[in-house]
Amino acid sequence: MKRKPIACLLAIFLLAMALAACSSPAPAPEAPTAAPATAGPATDAPDESAPAEEVDPYEAERTPATFTMLNMSSATSTIDPWKDTPTGKLLAERTNVTLDIEYLVGADQRQKASLLIAAGAYPDFINGGDTAGDFYAAGSYIDVLPYMTSGNYPNLELAYPEWKQRISLQPDGGMYWFGAQPSENAVYPAAGYWLNMEVLAENDYPVVSGWEEWQTMILDYVAAHPTFNDQPTIGITEATEAWRASGVQYGAARYSGGYPNDGLTFVNQETLEAKIVMDQQIQYNWLKMLNRMWNAGVADKEMFMQTDDQFQQKVSSGRLAGLYEQRGFMQTGLDALNQTAPERMLVAFPVVQEGVETEMYRGYRNFTAGGGIGITVSCKDPDRAMRFFDDLAKEENQITMRYGIEGVDFSYNADGKIEKTTEQWKNFINVDYKRSQALEQMTWFHFYPGLEPLPTSGSIASPTNDPSYAQVVYNDNELEFLSHYKDRGYDSFISWFNPSKDGWYMGGATVRQRIATDDPRKVAGETALTITIESMPKIVTQCPTEAEFEAAWAEFTAKLAALPLREYEELATQMIKDSVELYKR
Repeated sequence: MKRKPIACLLAIFLLAMALAACSSPAPAPEAPTAAPATAGPATDAPDESAPAEEVDPYEAERTPATFTMLNMSSATSTIDPWKDTPTGKLLAERTNVTLDIEYLVGADQRQKASLLIAAGAYPDFINGGDTAGDFYAAGSYIDVLPYMTSGNYPNLELAYPEWKQRISLQPDGGMYWFGAQPSENAVYPAAGYWLNMEVLAENDYPVVSGWEEWQTMILDYVAAHPTFNDQPTIGITEATEAWRASGVQYGAARYSGGYPNDGLTFVNQETLEAKIVMDQQIQYNWLKMLNRMWNAGVADKEMFMQTDDQFQQKVSSGRLAGLYEQRGFMQTGLDALNQTAPERMLVAFPVVQEGVETEMYRGYRNFTAGGGIGITVSCKDPDRAMRFFDDLAKEENQITMRYGIEGVDFSYNADGKIEKTTEQWKNFINVDYKRSQALEQMTWFHFYPGLEPLPTSGSIASPTNDPSYAQVVYNDNELEFLSHYKDRGYDSFISWFNPSKDGWYMGGATVRQRIATDDPRKVAGETALTITIESMPKIVTQCPTEAEFEAAWAEFTAKLAALPLREYEELATQMIKDSVELYKR
């Protein structure tokens, strides 16, 4: 099934809501009917004159069910969070569901999506990531809006109230997945320009924000320490395999230009005008920096030909002086580095290019409706699937997925708030323990914002945003490092970043996901990403002179100029401006 390209998103959304309000509602999905009770002995028969006791069908025992699911990201562990862990087994018992989870093999999400779409056969659930729009365009998901407005799924309605449903509407007026809830780690930044702790120690522990300052520290350090553990010190490397190349394609330039995360665009915070990053001055400056590092002999010679495993190994080796990256994209390497050489841990800073006055690395806490977990058209029992999702949205199950099992991983205090002992926090911080227990390993089912209190207990939904978490999460090495900043008012690794803000417009990443896959403007944006990653090796590694760099940049931007990127920008700008009304609660 082919969708129409987006024209005027706000008008369509508002029209859809108006039609839903004033037209005859579609028949609501039926709730399960409770099985009749077996009659007892005659002496125990109830008084027939008394009204029969009603059985809430919502509380009826769940019929056993098995569902399949595809998560469009690589597995981080061989442990199956649903089948092999105490948390998963408890959730399976509560929901009476067996869940078979498949992960992306390799790093090419779109290739996997294309294969499924061509076959026309899907698992029951897909957590689509950046390919959500591809599946939507192909008609792969069912519309869950009739279920959400039926009144039969109160936990999901509580987690996804009307304003979130409104934001989630697609161009045809349907809702096809449960979007990602805003969250933020209270102790580590999500992205930044990183430096080795040893680099910072040799520079008397500065708070680094300047573009030139950051580069100079790397160059000076490598000159003074050309090797580490008998191997060459690496001044800078970057992830360049498949979708993880987003940092070098646009993310690093956008953040250092002073803009928040808006996908492959940067958005003027006053006019809401969106611009493609790749052919702008901030991208020129980013590539110029990489070229400088390459010509100075400090850049990783394998940077444009390494796999993600090789990238993670370099992060974990202690040889790396600095880089730009999102923390989540290098977490495996950081975890290993923390075990082998914690004194050389990498620390992120909000570095901005010359002339930029304000950084927005922590950006906006946006409810992200551009992707999420959805029920596919191949699911034979969508009613039971929705009941499963609704059960998982119960507060006790949201707590279990995030905090663990009561009495083992946490307890409730006299005020009904969740609390952990020091030992339980240490377990939570331990990566192996978290994986073995499935704590925060099923984020696709996190139906509440991690930064906000849960409706009943009042506890913060995500443990990493609990105030007590910050008091125990840092190891001795990190505390010693932070002690050098304490007298300047910095007590955490996010304290030198500007705070995040409440989201008020549709983020550029969501815009990209919403544009129809076959729209020429969408195709132009995706093509520009391919051209960028294909052109970067020449611009960075084959231009030893200023004139050669300028020529390579001109050749690259000429290729981009042949694409309708300005039309993409116009569409994105209009969608972002229209969305402001949608984000009002």
